[in-house]
Amino acid sequence: MKISKEHYDTMLKQIYLDCNMNEGFQVKEDLWLAPTKVLPGSRVINKLDPFFRVIVFMGTAYVMADEETLPGWEEILKDYPADWFFNYGRLRKIDRILNEFDREIIDTHIYYLPDADAPALTIPEEYIWFTQDEIDNYKKENEFHNALCYSPTQPDVYAVAAPDGKGGYKGMAGASNDGLYVRQIGIDVKKEYRGEGLATNLVKSLKQQIISDGFLPFYGTAESHALSRSVGVKAGFLPAFSEIFVGKIDAHMQGIYE
Repeated sequence: MKISKEHYDTMLKQIYLDCNMNEGFQVKEDLWLAPTKVLPGSRVINKLDPFFRVIVFMGTAYVMADEETLPGWEEILKDYPADWFFNYGRLRKIDRILNEFDREIIDTHIYYLPDADAPALTIPEEYIWFTQDEIDNYKKENEFHNALCYSPTQPDVYAVAAPDGKGGYKGMAGASNDGLYVRQIGIDVKKEYRGEGLATNLVKSLKQQIISDGFLPFYGTAESHALSRSVGVKAGFLPAFSEIFVGKIDAHMQGIYE
């Protein structure tokens, strides 16, 4: 089980865009800081605030923050080991500091990259593939909101679904264009078809297609969502990075993060 050097290098290039690391500086072996700048090709998550961003990737923390706050963050974060960056006490301290700037931590997520040793799947012939135009036309009928999100900043580009034999679908996996080098996979399966390995096969099918198209697939979920994490591992992914999401205080109460 391993993440290939090619995929490691590709993800690092994406993180350099996401966190403006070409203007960054190294504080210590496992910590880099850079001033906030939203670059073309970076992963722009709808409605979230680039005032402060943290991605911890394979033992190193990459932090992008408002330029005026960088000296303060450097002093605070220099004592944070990257592997334990998301310790609750540390997150609480970060959140309290962000509150002084009318920001707060909205969420944290864990993300997975392909396992280079995972066996390939023979994709079932009955699976139905959706192009981007077909996805756009499916918006009013969409039952699979974790697969197709219709985000203005992370557009859905293609999807694969398992037909139910009744004119509908048992489940669907979708891929969104999240960044210059990457495509994110989301999955939804109707309750009556769960527990049959369908989510794993749909995610794995889409993963293989994304790689064949020359992009790096990644899979994300909440740390507490054990079933979703299990799907990622069974579909041939390994945990690789985590991220903090920040927004303006109370903005999520107005519905813009839902």
